[in-house]
Amino acid sequence: MVWPILVATAPTAAFQLPNLVAAPGVRVALVVLGLVVLAAAVVVQIVRARRQQSSVADAAAVARAAEIEHGTAVRYAFGQLATRLVRFSELRRWERRRELPMFADRIAVALAFYLLPDVPDVRANVYQLSDDLRALEPIGHGGADDTAGVFHAGTPYGDRNLDWVLVGGGPRVVGDRTADVDVDQDVPGFEPRYRSYVSVVIRSEEYSFGMLTVDSPAPDAFTELDAKVVALMASFMAVAFSLASPFPERDRNPRKGP
Repeated sequence: MVWPILVATAPTAAFQLPNLVAAPGVRVALVVLGLVVLAAAVVVQIVRARRQQSSVADAAAVARAAEIEHGTAVRYAFGQLATRLVRFSELRRWERRRELPMFADRIAVALAFYLLPDVPDVRANVYQLSDDLRALEPIGHGGADDTAGVFHAGTPYGDRNLDWVLVGGGPRVVGDRTADVDVDQDVPGFEPRYRSYVSVVIRSEEYSFGMLTVDSPAPDAFTELDAKVVALMASFMAVAFSLASPFPERDRNPRKGP
């Protein structure tokens, strides 16, 4: 704060002071002082401008490096998944069923570590519908903390998610679960590790196989682009499910009773 004021006022003061002094020697000294101060001010401004320019260039270089690194990670993730899916399709059907959880892990890990690296403590889980359509069971996990639990029919969260999955509902993007309908369904003592999340139904044609979710303890952790990435990964997972299991003859929309 002091330096800008000094730079702005010192040259003017130095050149005006000789008008107030009668002795010629003093006037010369003040003029020289004014020139020195003015030169110093110019030098300071040049140095500041160069530092600012250097900072901008450094920031741009860091941004470019981060963009290149992220692009490389994305290409690697998609390449690995595509290769894995091709190999998956070449297996016998019983082998595909055995390998399905491994592919689900690859999907979850790719989301957590390669595709959503800027989301704080991100966790990804792949859920599969049980044969009786009364539970969503985790079969793939990636990222922070442990695998999530099972969603059972007859519980508030279980019924809500099962109904949504079976009808093939649209993607859910929740920025803060404490302001969402979820909080009204909490049982006493329930404290989930997540605050924001994205959930997408894993579905092919008219058949639902499960859901893919990513969550974070931070509010508003996911962008619209993140939700599209999750939906894309869900489509990869739907292909794997389709290859592992024939479409059932029954209509999967209504849930069976107990």
